[in-house]
Amino acid sequence: MSVIMGGSGSTGSSLVKNILNRHSDVFAGEETSFFAKQLIYNDWSKAKKRITKRKLKGLKNMGYHIYNGTDLEQSEYGHSKTEIEILANQSETLLEFCDRFYHPALTQSSAKLWMEKTPANSACFSLFLDQFEKGKVIHMLRNPYDSIASLWSRGYDLHYSVGIYLLNTSSGISASSNKERYHEIKYEDVVQRPSETISKVCSFLEIEYNSEMLTSKDEKIEVSQLSGWNYDETANIGTKALGRFDRLQEEKRIQLLEAVSMIKVSDAGKKYNNIEYVNIRDICKTLDYKFYEIDSSDTHSNLKKELRKDRFERLKRGYATGIHYPLALSK
Repeated sequence: MSVIMGGSGSTGSSLVKNILNRHSDVFAGEETSFFAKQLIYNDWSKAKKRITKRKLKGLKNMGYHIYNGTDLEQSEYGHSKTEIEILANQSETLLEFCDRFYHPALTQSSAKLWMEKTPANSACFSLFLDQFEKGKVIHMLRNPYDSIASLWSRGYDLHYSVGIYLLNTSSGISASSNKERYHEIKYEDVVQRPSETISKVCSFLEIEYNSEMLTSKDEKIEVSQLSGWNYDETANIGTKALGRFDRLQEEKRIQLLEAVSMIKVSDAGKKYNNIEYVNIRDICKTLDYKFYEIDSSDTHSNLKKELRKDRFERLKRGYATGIHYPLALSK
C-alpha cells in the first residue's frame, strides 16, 4: 500500500508519522517533498528528467509553499543521486518509479506499506489518489488559530502562515469525497485521545493497532523540534502545544485575528487549486472549530502590501502561483 500524509504545517504530522513508523508493517522515512509536485502526476516523462534538479530547474511545489526540488537522496531510502536518476529513467510510470524507489527500504524494514509525510502533499491529494488506485491519504488537521500562531512563531510572515493553513487545508479537504481512501486526523484528538485516534488510523491503513506505538523509542530523525515549537515530535504524547493562540501576547492575538478574518482564497486561486472553501470561517464551520469574529482595522493596508510583495517573489521565481495568485483580501 502507498500512503501520503499532508496538511498545514504545525498540525502534528511529524508526531503522527513517528507513531505510525513504530509499527512493524509501516516504513515512513524523512520528508521528500516529492509527492507535492504537480508535474510528476501530469507529465511523468518530463518530470523524471528533473527529478534530482535543484533551484530554478527543480520541480516546483503545487501549493502555496515555495520549494524547488526534491529530497529523495537520503540514506534511509538507499539510493544515491545517480541511482535515483537511473531509476527514474528506467521507469515508464510514476507508480513504477515508486515501486523501485521504496523497494530497498521495505525489504530492509520488512514493512508492508510505505508512507511519506510532507505538509504540502495536501495540495496533490486528489492527483495522488487518481494515480495510485490502492493508495491512501491522511489529512492532518488542527485548530487554525493554534496552527497559524505556531507557524508565525517559527519565523513565517503572518500572511504566509495564514495562507499555508488556508490553502493546504482547503486543498486537502477537496479529496474528502473519496471516503474509502481519505482519512482526517485532528491534532487535538491525537494528544487528548491517542489510543482511540491512532487505533482508527491503523484500521484505515489495514494494520493492527499496538499500544506500544504511542511510546517514544528515542528515534533519531533529521529535525524533531524546530525553533518556536513547544513540543518535540519524537517525545511521548503531550498536550502542552494545545492553546498556542491563547498564549500569544494580546497585540499579536489581535493581529492574527485580523489577518485570519481578512485573508481569503482569490477567484484565481480557487480555480487553479480546484478548492471549495475560500476562507477560514468556512473551514472552521466544516471542521467544527470556533471562528472569532473581529472588525478589521488598519491591518488591511499592511497585508495588501505583503501580498503584493509575495506575488512578485513568486513571479520572479517562475511559480504558477505568481500568475494565478491564490490569496486576496476581503473588502
